[in-house]
Amino acid sequence: MAEIEKITEGEQNQGSQNVNLILKNEEHHSDEVVVSFPMVFRKLKKYFLAWFLTAVVVGGIIVGVSIIFSTRSQTPVEALVSFSYDGIEKGKDPNGATFRPYNLLANPAVIQEALETRGMDKSLVELVRQGIDIDSIIPNDAVDKLTTYGKLYQDAASGQLNAAQQMLATTWYSTQYKITFNFYDVGISREDAVQLVNAILDSFRGFFFKKYGYNDPLGVALVSSDYTEYDYSEALDMFSTTLKALKRYINNLATDDTTRFRSTETGYTFADLRESVDTVQNMDIAMIDSYLRTNNISKDPERLQAYYEYRIEELNRTLKTQEDHLATVQELLKNYQKDQVIIFTNDQMNTQSSIASDEYDKLINRVSNASNDIAESKQSIEYYNDRLSTLNRNSFGSSSKVTRVENDLAKLNDKVNTLVDVTKLTADDYFENVSLANAYNVLVPATSDAFSVIKTGIKKVLYPVFGLEMVMFLVYLGIAFVTAVTEDYRRRHTAAVEDSEPADAGDDPKQDSSAGDKQEKTKKK
Repeated sequence: MAEIEKITEGEQNQGSQNVNLILKNEEHHSDEVVVSFPMVFRKLKKYFLAWFLTAVVVGGIIVGVSIIFSTRSQTPVEALVSFSYDGIEKGKDPNGATFRPYNLLANPAVIQEALETRGMDKSLVELVRQGIDIDSIIPNDAVDKLTTYGKLYQDAASGQLNAAQQMLATTWYSTQYKITFNFYDVGISREDAVQLVNAILDSFRGFFFKKYGYNDPLGVALVSSDYTEYDYSEALDMFSTTLKALKRYINNLATDDTTRFRSTETGYTFADLRESVDTVQNMDIAMIDSYLRTNNISKDPERLQAYYEYRIEELNRTLKTQEDHLATVQELLKNYQKDQVIIFTNDQMNTQSSIASDEYDKLINRVSNASNDIAESKQSIEYYNDRLSTLNRNSFGSSSKVTRVENDLAKLNDKVNTLVDVTKLTADDYFENVSLANAYNVLVPATSDAFSVIKTGIKKVLYPVFGLEMVMFLVYLGIAFVTAVTEDYRRRHTAAVEDSEPADAGDDPKQDSSAGDKQEKTKKK
């Protein structure tokens, strides 16, 4: 069985102490393996320069090859964007729907516009779209919080309170996204890929404002119909419906606006636009409507009468549906149980209170909206009944009165179109400079400079180079250790042989002295 001994030698290095490890075999005491640390350190020092130069050369070659490969093998182009608006932290888009970054940033319309801007073939849209990857970025502190909250929620004895569930929510929605474009299948150079990615990011800005800013399809729908194709009363209803929709849109913008925004493009505030719409409704439309009813002007009285009767019948059906809906919502509101919160105090009695929840507030809003719809339907029914009575009672107007009505409707059409255009410009200005000014930002654009290529190459081979250097370092240590042990073993073995040669060649001094003493004693006797 082997033993490990420590031997202190004072004769080496001018009295300095060297610590050696001797592996002694109990059965073969003559075979010893001595590990001399000073010898190992000397070997490390001897081979250090060779190891260092080899490590530097090998590492440099690998990094250089990686950089060349990164340039020639078309390393993906990357960019970083961020979103900042109310709702993004909950994974919602500005309209309140689920936010889907890939469907937005890799939208075919955005890519096609970017290709046209760069003068590239529009048939590459699908290839470019397939080469785009979008990854969310979650900060480290958010990861720590998610881990901690998840553990707390699992260990909690009770998780029934809605407030506790929201506080311990373990879902994180990113606000920053990394865009990666693998362009090698598209067949374009890295420089073109970089310019295309930046063009896509610029094109997306306009797409984002159009989608979540002013509703272009709404604006087109408001003015798409030709009023001259309808009877005068029908045309007036069409204008009235358009103005109601426009006013509803302006009110929504005014509700979100907390700065009393005034557009530098039009000079209007939302309050100004709302007053303009009210003026057209209360003045122009009311005047034309009263003139039509007073003079009973129509292109086709029989067709107009059928239209009035149909509108009254349809509004009555709508009113019945609205009343049923209101009754249902009121019943839900009546039976709704609010969230209960128990407050623990030092006393034995606990305080219990109720708080209103979001769902309860939504029910209140639904009751209010349903009541408004019912009131509006009743008013419209009364209005069309009055029109029908007038149509059946009065004689029809002259041609001069018809000409006047047509002129008034033409003027009304111009005013409505102007209001729609002004509202669009004001809303666009508001979204781009106030509401959505910082909603979308390009944090890091795509780049093709040498530094980014070098950085990408080094990043790719960082771990492989580190692993290879560690292997070379272990080999360096192994060579130094084995060389030191071998050399020390040979030195000690040679010294042992040299020490044993004089004893084997001559007589033992003690034996000679003993023999001499015996001979001397014999002579004396």
